[in-house]
Amino acid sequence: MILVLLFISQINASGYVETRPYLTWNDSTYFTGYNRGWLELKTADSDHGLQVALDLIVPYDTSTLNYAADNTSISRLALWLGDERTRIIVGKQSLYWGVGRVFRPLDTFNRTNYFEPGYERAGYNALLGYFSLGDLTDIRILAMPDGDINRTLIGTRVGTNFAGNDIGMTIMHRASEHQTIIGGEIAGELAVGYWGEMSYTRNDTIDYTKISVGLDYTFPLTIYAMIEYYFDGSGVDDPAYYDYMMIIEGQRQTLAQHYLYASIGLFNNPFIRPSINSITNLDDRGTIIIPQLSYAIMENAEVTVGLSYTLGSTESEFRNITPYRGAVYVWGKVYF
Repeated sequence: MILVLLFISQINASGYVETRPYLTWNDSTYFTGYNRGWLELKTADSDHGLQVALDLIVPYDTSTLNYAADNTSISRLALWLGDERTRIIVGKQSLYWGVGRVFRPLDTFNRTNYFEPGYERAGYNALLGYFSLGDLTDIRILAMPDGDINRTLIGTRVGTNFAGNDIGMTIMHRASEHQTIIGGEIAGELAVGYWGEMSYTRNDTIDYTKISVGLDYTFPLTIYAMIEYYFDGSGVDDPAYYDYMMIIEGQRQTLAQHYLYASIGLFNNPFIRPSINSITNLDDRGTIIIPQLSYAIMENAEVTVGLSYTLGSTESEFRNITPYRGAVYVWGKVYF
């Protein structure tokens, strides 16, 4: 009993609960939304430990306890061994590779969420090794199983710092698809912050390149601006050839070749944060504009009011991947 109490005392618990109502419109208006709860447990020991995260999303039109019990997902369940210089992590864990703020050519694990880049994502079953070779250089080695050893994704990343720039080189391979991904990244600051990453993918039937580059800067009055350009060589430049089923089935995240993401916000007040975000498909000129205002009503609680509106022709990608033309929302979130 004493050992159990000692173990529990070393666990750090954190998370949040939120509600997200939407009022959407196209030919008619529609009210929808969901509640979400995220609970994360992590042991306090730095040399070994366990991380568990439970995620529950309940749509507004569902309120039964059976639904909650059946749809609580385990988004993190990982064990780690070793200190910050040499660590092995095994289990369901978050994987974020690359330096892009919105588009990450080297992140082959997570779907792009340009509506909300920071949205909490589920983890992936993987074995990850982290090895420090000094204050500025490290190596990551990844094995991500997929039922068959030939479908296992194997990856390695070497990162270092040179002349004030964080630089990384990555290679990944999956034998079953004869797929190899090679890429690199750089991030630094010289008057403005900058970053860029590139990946080259080759398999039996196709090869293509993806590139993401961006800049950010904080102006007087704490006005923050960011811009990021994305090129996807596997996309098409003519809307007539868009295959929306590939997005629905999860085979693709975007359809075109050229995208531009821009964001500007005023952050001089820690309680009120207005911002405007936009993403433009440069091939079909479709644009999504997302102005919003976040207000911290307490230290651990905030309310966000916003609008998402799509501009462009009826053939544009963004007009066809969402069931609505526009949406207004008022979100509430409490952290613990």
